[in-house]
Amino acid sequence: MFGLPSLMITPLIMVMIMVAGCSGSGPDPGPSPSTSPSPERPFTVMTTDRIRTADPAAVADTGSTMLTQNVFQRLMTIDPTQPQWLKPDAAQDCSYPTRTVYECVLRPDLKFSNGDPVTSADVKFSIQRALRLDVRGSSASLMGSLRRVETPDAQTVRFVLSRYDTQFSRALASPAASIVDSRIYNPDRIQPKDKPIVGSGPFKVIKFAEDELELGKFLDYKGYAAAQVGQAVIRTMPDSASIEEAMSKHETDVVWRGLSSAAQQRLQAQLSSSKDQVSRAGFRQLVLPGGRVEQLLWNPDSKHRDSAAVRAAIAGALQEDRTLDSVVPSGVPGHRASFPLGGKADIKIPWDNRIQLTLSYDPTAPNSLDLATQIRTRLEDTGGLSVLLRPDDPRADLQLVDRKAWVPTGVAWLQPVIDDPMKEQQSEIASGLQKAREAGVGSPQLSGALAALQHAAAEEKTVLPISQSSEYVYLGPRTKGSADGFGPGWQLGLWGFRIDG
Repeated sequence: MFGLPSLMITPLIMVMIMVAGCSGSGPDPGPSPSTSPSPERPFTVMTTDRIRTADPAAVADTGSTMLTQNVFQRLMTIDPTQPQWLKPDAAQDCSYPTRTVYECVLRPDLKFSNGDPVTSADVKFSIQRALRLDVRGSSASLMGSLRRVETPDAQTVRFVLSRYDTQFSRALASPAASIVDSRIYNPDRIQPKDKPIVGSGPFKVIKFAEDELELGKFLDYKGYAAAQVGQAVIRTMPDSASIEEAMSKHETDVVWRGLSSAAQQRLQAQLSSSKDQVSRAGFRQLVLPGGRVEQLLWNPDSKHRDSAAVRAAIAGALQEDRTLDSVVPSGVPGHRASFPLGGKADIKIPWDNRIQLTLSYDPTAPNSLDLATQIRTRLEDTGGLSVLLRPDDPRADLQLVDRKAWVPTGVAWLQPVIDDPMKEQQSEIASGLQKAREAGVGSPQLSGALAALQHAAAEEKTVLPISQSSEYVYLGPRTKGSADGFGPGWQLGLWGFRIDG
């Protein structure tokens, strides 16, 4: 089985009981008193994830959403605990007046953190800019049905679509749909990290260094989820051991990812032996069921990707250890088992000499090197492949990703398949996508379309599911967290945390 031994999974109902009383939803909240854990430091989150870009149009990794989700607004958002429902954020209301028009009215008096007003022109600029930049791996392609954007007045944004697309509204909750200040951002270039970072989200940027993001509550924010702490710091740590040490010294209030499986097992043992389910340092565990998904993706530029025999051999080599059976994870509406689990695959090697492949992994993701090494062993055991490991190499043939979809939909999870289909599956994927766009949310038609897309994904084998497990968030002694206080794809949302006492 891939990965290290799994941890005990607390049922979701227990998570909800543990964090009850702290919700990020509701009407526009006014300013609230600043709270911080101590006079010595601000509210602190530690992780090993790295923020690679501060420009939401360029976000193609999970780590960068720590900034994007908290500093920028989108017209809509989705509570990951209720993925079927869209919730307005910068928008006051959105609707489909016709089958090919989606129209949103902004909340009144929205402002950016620099004081500039947020208008429909900024929304138009932001969406068009993301589509123009079209960064590979970003969520921009989810808005591919857009033909043009109209702004009848300063508060109204009208999206004219090239076809009926029920998925378009959900794309407006993704990072590429973040609203930026058209007076600050270049329409044709990605904003460098040392330039102003201006959004209208619940937090504003105070300071952004290589391994530390300092945020302050944006008091003029109006939207889905106001901040409940006055100041917050997200600190990228070098490894799991440094985070464990910080927890023992009470130097952090939240641990978001970064802990190795061994560290989590040590904490689990402490929690299990405690009557109050707390660790020796006073940390509680918040569980995001099924929130961690690992996949192996072919680089579309790899010269070996075109070989169906090579793709089949790799998929077969991973079958025995695979614990996830589809590109769309379990628990996501529309999931359909499509990849075989367990058993021995009949692997055929029709070439004479070993093919050398490169495999990239994210060294900041917990246990990623261990998993990459295990995958290399499985592939080399076929007798026809040789694999070189390459940390953080976007040019590698294979990419091991610890992935979160931008929004909690089957189409979003299938985005890598849809964006770069193999020629043999292009027709089936295009047909399935069109049917998914035309189907109502939760309808049998949508389930059927997603099933067809998952079948096509299993046939072409360019995105290989590996494993799915729970995500564990650790909350300090006085920290309270809300299970609905995360981004649409379980990205870190600081609005869901507060300090009691």
